[in-house]
Amino acid sequence: MDLRRSEPPTETRRRQAGRRSRSAASTALSNRLELETLMSADTRYAIVGTGNIGSALARLFARAGVEVSIANTRGPGSISELAASWGSTVRAVTLTEALASDVIFMAIPFGAVETFGNALPDWNGKIVVDTTNAHYAPNAGDILKGRLSSQYAAEVLPGAQIVKGFNHLPAQTLAAEVPSGQGKRVVFVSSDSGEASSQIAEFARTLGLSPVELGRIDEGGRLIEVPGALVLRNFTEQPLT
Repeated sequence: MDLRRSEPPTETRRRQAGRRSRSAASTALSNRLELETLMSADTRYAIVGTGNIGSALARLFARAGVEVSIANTRGPGSISELAASWGSTVRAVTLTEALASDVIFMAIPFGAVETFGNALPDWNGKIVVDTTNAHYAPNAGDILKGRLSSQYAAEVLPGAQIVKGFNHLPAQTLAAEVPSGQGKRVVFVSSDSGEASSQIAEFARTLGLSPVELGRIDEGGRLIEVPGALVLRNFTEQPLT
């Protein structure tokens, strides 16, 4: 007969739950520290895409005096003059150089997202801000199969922290300055990573914007993807008087 004292089942479950909780907390801490390190004073930013949204983002960076690299598939020679017209903090680079950045604003046609994802073997340690809108893209329904565009982006950019944002307004509106004394333009951000969402929201303030975090992509991200309730809503944060 085995006379060793056995632990009550409830105590065993409590210990197992405690270990799982500590493991989850350790993972969350590791992710947070990685992102905090990423979004330091030495953070490298890049915009990939020089269409309407990419150009609007470049203007925001230049206005805020924040250094950013910008690239397209045609090479820096095709955009060097355009980059110079935006300001000294915007630098035309190769796509390879842009992809070495820590935070990448993906401002490309939705149909090019899969090809973009194949540009790196993995995207670990990078935040990718998904500014795409899939609604009018050819074959978008067949590609998404009921998913949101940022959920699809997370699949084809393995390891990246995906943040949906800077996509709910027309490019011209996004780039336009709000008249002095009339507040700051509101932008929405959504991510399955709370830390990445907070980091990009904080950076939006650096660009002179007023960010609103919407939570997870399957909830908040849905609101800023056509035909979401917040699409084309041009809000400003008014100063308190």
